[in-house]
Amino acid sequence: MSEDRASLQSLITTFESIPDFRVDRHKKYSLGEILFLTLSAVVSGCSDWDEIADFGREKLAWLRRFYEYKNGTPSHDTINRVVSLLDPRTFEEHFIGWATKGLELPEGTIVNVDGKKLRGSATKKEQQTPHAQGGKSAVHLVQAWCNELQLCLGQYQTKEKSNEITAIPALLELLDLRGCIVTIDAMGCQKAIAEQLLGQQADYVFGLKNNQLKLKEAVSSLFEQAGTINDKELKLEALPEHIAEQSDQGHGRLEKRICRVLPAKLLGEELRAEWPGLESIVEITACRLVLATNQFSMEKRYYISSLKAGAADFNRVVRSHWAIENNLHWSLDVQFKEDQSLKRANHAAAN
Repeated sequence: MSEDRASLQSLITTFESIPDFRVDRHKKYSLGEILFLTLSAVVSGCSDWDEIADFGREKLAWLRRFYEYKNGTPSHDTINRVVSLLDPRTFEEHFIGWATKGLELPEGTIVNVDGKKLRGSATKKEQQTPHAQGGKSAVHLVQAWCNELQLCLGQYQTKEKSNEITAIPALLELLDLRGCIVTIDAMGCQKAIAEQLLGQQADYVFGLKNNQLKLKEAVSSLFEQAGTINDKELKLEALPEHIAEQSDQGHGRLEKRICRVLPAKLLGEELRAEWPGLESIVEITACRLVLATNQFSMEKRYYISSLKAGAADFNRVVRSHWAIENNLHWSLDVQFKEDQSLKRANHAAAN
């Protein structure tokens, strides 16, 4: 059996292990038949129920190599109804288990965690209306992306962006992150998440903004004073090279990112002790020049990390966080038309 065939057989076994919520006597198609058809159609470029149903009719002979489909393939209404009513938590856990089975991420693999709003999963009017008056929130997903493998390692649904703080730990718990470097934006800059990642034998790099104001002010103040800090103090623990630059030109602009790193011990024991495993604080000054207009902009961003690394490494790791936006989210929006999708019933958008 070829590797691809074995992988497909493993997927079929996974689908068959998902509990079917339907009454047996009313079923013309097994849950596995519906899910296998849906997944096959989506990875082939289908983006709505009608297209998935059309794919099934056109590819019935191929589909029957894996399932019986004794009643042919289901209609778009049947596919819609079943996928919409399938519990997303159960589906996530089974599918992530299949996708990551046997997957061993090499030491130092960077995993980016970020949230994405499915804009079409609720109308603007529904989102602006209070829930007590019939309003509805758009579906929000927290996802983990490995750019090195071009693989989404998993996702977890939450109803609001503010709920990412609880969704991120639930997603991380599903993943084997031993030896990985996990990047999360400022929303996930939480002491409990830092502790969880260390417990999972991973390192963290967190964006730092005003939601952790005390720490941010202390970090920014240290970098303002960095020129006056005694060099011997910086190198007490053989600190790696603590400043690095990275430049790029493309899309009509010049960009330079200047990264500076300081040891977290400079924060003082009391503040540092509040953050599990904190080793480094990072400042990145991002400069941009738009060539057509000669418009210049500069922004300073701050990060904290359990890594003890040099500025060049932090520049690379921090920049890699944009991979989840540029590669995963862009593909979902442009190729799979996720934001344009009007799947709003029950759990359709999440699944």
